[in-house]
Amino acid sequence: MADMEFKKRLDQVDGLYNELYELRQRGDNAGKEEMLLAEMRLDNAWRELYAFMGLPLSPDAQTGDGSE
Repeated sequence: MADMEFKKRLDQVDGLYNELYELRQRGDNAGKEEMLLAEMRLDNAWRELYAFMGLPLSPDAQTGDGSE
């Protein structure tokens, strides 16, 4: 079950990264707001993946230190 959840979250990150990449390739044709929202969605997906894996978001943080 955990493997399926990890794969789902990783696929979500991959899809959002590809979406952002395509927006950046469009250059000025992509709206700044659209790119910002895509970046925020990707950032949130990464945070959710890190939280699922029990990893700290900061390299300085100790795992499970309760700083979040």
